[in-house]
Amino acid sequence: METNKTIWKYPLYITDIVDIDMPICAKILDLQIQKGIPCLWVLVDPTEKLETRTFIIHGTGHDISYPESKKYIGTYLIYDDELVLHLFELLKQRSNTDGRRKK
Repeated sequence: METNKTIWKYPLYITDIVDIDMPICAKILDLQIQKGIPCLWVLVDPTEKLETRTFIIHGTGHDISYPESKKYIGTYLIYDDELVLHLFELLKQRSNTDGRRKK
């Protein structure tokens, strides 16, 4: 049975690690700046339960000392293009039974 999906926006704040509660199986569509604030646009099924997803932000030229199990999401520029940041998602182990993320 097909469910209705919608797109939600999640603003990102400048910090090394960002935890965001999203519906299970949410799909990240884009990372852009809106009115000076970096935002993720995500395709979600609003009827699904929430899970916490962890994102890591690295500046250009900064050491990357986090686990290798991460997925590149995108790059964005802020402060009049003076600061270039790169967003990664820290991947979690997936269940073998239904393909959904484990908490």
